Amino acid sequence: MRADLHIHSFHSKDNHQTAQEIFKAAESKGLGAIAITDHNTVVGAMEALRLAPDGLIVLPGIEITSADGHILALNVEQDIPRDLSVAETINRIHAAGGIAVAAHPYRTWSGLKESVIRKSRFDAVEAINGRNTRKNNHRVQNLALELELPMIAGSDAHRPGNIGAAVTIFADSVQSRDEMIGAILNKQVLLDGSGRHTKETISYGGRSIAKWMRRGMRRL
Repeated sequence: MRADLHIHSFHSKDNHQTAQEIFKAAESKGLGAIAITDHNTVVGAMEALRLAPDGLIVLPGIEITSADGHILALNVEQDIPRDLSVAETINRIHAAGGIAVAAHPYRTWSGLKESVIRKSRFDAVEAINGRNTRKNNHRVQNLALELELPMIAGSDAHRPGNIGAAVTIFADSVQSRDEMIGAILNKQVLLDGSGRHTKETISYGGRSIAKWMRRGMRRL
């Protein structure tokens, strides 16, 4: 089963795709599961849980802005405050019944630094992010292997065409949210995808700076 574990809906301020558009794209890409991980809100994930078509597993989540970078909370159904320390953010995720994943490490602006990951109690790392550079994805994979941390992959899609660009592959016998979490923690998954090449990265950087300035230089 192929699953995209990092997707944004219009409930993220930098996104416009609806739940129905996400479902349609997931079906066209042959995905059996998705995780909706909007910036600092679980509203989109809970909406997707209610509306999901039969046969599509929705893993609810959030992409949380911690004091040191973005953290994915997977399998949570409640908001977790932004701008807390990494340690406190991870504690809140665990208290909510979820797992804490270091999102797109090494990324300028919003990625966690290696030193932060090394000293924190992350349950997994996002080893392939569809919007991260290929170089950084390789660095994350090497770090995860060194630290013996589980790995996941997700597209970080902000539009339907990018959904499925990076996926986590589960055994076909995995048929629930809890089984997905267990497979991740037990390293019983495979990853597929790459990341952005240089030309895409330069274009993305320009757009990100423009959006950042329009937000009054405030991080998502």
